Amino acid sequence: MADNNARTIGSKTALDPRSFRQALGQFPTGVAVVTATHGGHVVGMTANSFSSVSLDPPLVSWSVAKSSPSHDAFVAADAFAVHFLGADHRDLALRFGTSGVDKFADMAHAPGETGAPLLEGLAPIFECKVWARYPGGDHTILVGEVVRMVERQHDPLLFHSGELRRIDAPGSQRRAPPLASNSFARNYLAYLFARASFIVSNEFHARLGDWDLTVPEWRVLACLMDVEGLSVGELAAMALMKQPRLTKVLDRMERDGLLQRRATSGDRRRVTIHLTAKGRARVEPVQRAAKAHEAEVLKQFTDEERATIKYALDLLIDRQTPEG
Repeated sequence: MADNNARTIGSKTALDPRSFRQALGQFPTGVAVVTATHGGHVVGMTANSFSSVSLDPPLVSWSVAKSSPSHDAFVAADAFAVHFLGADHRDLALRFGTSGVDKFADMAHAPGETGAPLLEGLAPIFECKVWARYPGGDHTILVGEVVRMVERQHDPLLFHSGELRRIDAPGSQRRAPPLASNSFARNYLAYLFARASFIVSNEFHARLGDWDLTVPEWRVLACLMDVEGLSVGELAAMALMKQPRLTKVLDRMERDGLLQRRATSGDRRRVTIHLTAKGRARVEPVQRAAKAHEAEVLKQFTDEERATIKYALDLLIDRQTPEG
């Protein structure tokens, strides 16, 4: 039977990367944390590209993005360990999917048989020696021979349509219960804002790891794309962060070459923040993806409704912002 909602992309025209990513996202995958040791340092990242390859010999594979800060270390390492994540490991998946943080902080781990670090309390685990490395476009495909494994049955953590999910028990409901139109929650502004923000941003924020960005880094880059040369205080207000936290984020981003601080000529004590070419190149595709995600969220509304939503929010923000 024909599907009226289906559409064909490609063949006579080049594949649109965003549409291709969204189509791939319709295939649910498991989620794993892959670890390795190189040059005396441990590295780890979240991956959903794990796949079985062969039973004899026992081979598995996964892919690491060339844009990942850990790419070179994983490719150079002689071994890696794959930890399957369970349904309750969402925070762990987000931690190892975020760049610029100490992923192993407060995490008990020890070298396994291959030397790759094993995270305590996780299983199943495959300890692998690298069997082959293959170029794969913007990724490198690593094939490993499983030399040891830790078995355990668990409910898996899944990745589907840009979201981390779990397999719900039969009859369970993930949606919030319906509320009467005169209920407190449906009429309290702060709750409505929080709920709307979660609905609009949660799915997209879960995808920021695709560009090796955290939510605070994304906010900083997005703000600097609109206004160049902000002071730390101005940027903190725009990026919705307190200055001490923002300073730590800026330190990390400057080390990564995404931005730079400059002293102003009139007042050497006043520092302004500027995007580098690397930072601009990093944020431009994310902005395009953000606009596409917004369009998807708002497609159920008419043009007039979309304009009304944005106008009302902008008006409230403008009138609540102190002058001067």
